[in-house]
Amino acid sequence: MALWFGLILAGIGAMQWGSQRVCALLGDLRKHWGVAETGGGALIGLATASPEISVNIASVALGWPDIGLGTALGSNVPALPLVFVIAYLSTRWHRSKLLEERREDPASVPPPKPMPQVKEQAVWLQVLPYLLVVLLLAALTLPPGWQGLQPVDGLILALACGAYLVRALKAPGERVECDAPGRKVLAALPGFLAIAAGALVAVLASRRVNEALGISDLVGGLFITGLLCALPESFSAWRLSRAGRATSAVSAAVADGIYSLTLAMLPLCIVGAAVGDVALYALNLGFLGMVLVGYMAMNSKVVAGEARISLLTPTRVGLFAAGYCAYVAAALHMVV
Repeated sequence: MALWFGLILAGIGAMQWGSQRVCALLGDLRKHWGVAETGGGALIGLATASPEISVNIASVALGWPDIGLGTALGSNVPALPLVFVIAYLSTRWHRSKLLEERREDPASVPPPKPMPQVKEQAVWLQVLPYLLVVLLLAALTLPPGWQGLQPVDGLILALACGAYLVRALKAPGERVECDAPGRKVLAALPGFLAIAAGALVAVLASRRVNEALGISDLVGGLFITGLLCALPESFSAWRLSRAGRATSAVSAAVADGIYSLTLAMLPLCIVGAAVGDVALYALNLGFLGMVLVGYMAMNSKVVAGEARISLLTPTRVGLFAAGYCAYVAAALHMVV
């Protein structure tokens, strides 16, 4: 089993390497087109969600759609709580370094910001659409008689994804003068190949690990493949937050989640995949919805237009971390 688990890691590593190549291309396009930071998160989210999309395509092609469904959900559920915690820790660590440097040279070092600051656009352009997508997916797949994914569901999800992307890209931003990213297109081509090959390897290996552990493909996708897919994306929040780009960290995680619950679901919709364990599936969607509602409720002044930024305070970060621990306990109780 160690060999198969190692192949899962290798496949996910290849997909992450490929998605970073594509991210570099889309990042340059964002600057060249003058897309806002939150809109850029929506654009880059296409690249960061490519592993989940590719895993779903591979899992459907190989006849194991529950692996893809579990991976899409399993990469979404821990993403935002992890991003919030990592962004906060990164900012605090960077703040302590700046304070130390400021004590030595107060004239040249600016005062550090006290905590991660997320622009108000991230709520309206990212978090609210994410919540609407979660509610839409629940409405399409959970009611008795409608359970499962059908081609018409895929059409509705694709339209919702398109509306989100168009709205996000229309947000005003400052155009940065830079060379046309023509060479980056060629540099990104190996990335697309790595994503495809990594997805195939990860799905094949995941199936073997699930069989060895005696767990369902949905559970394996949720707690093994999906979680491993989420970790590299979430830990990128450390670098972004340290650079004062907490908005980009949150926006990219949210955009990734939106694409994972819309575009990544299209292969499953085409083949009419069943939900599998309905209670576990509902728990995941419910937790995602609670995280998003909780974030908006904690930033009610931002939602009401009375503040320009939302802050990730220790109390808020602690609540999200505790909520995720409660989710894990509930999920393990259901599957053990």
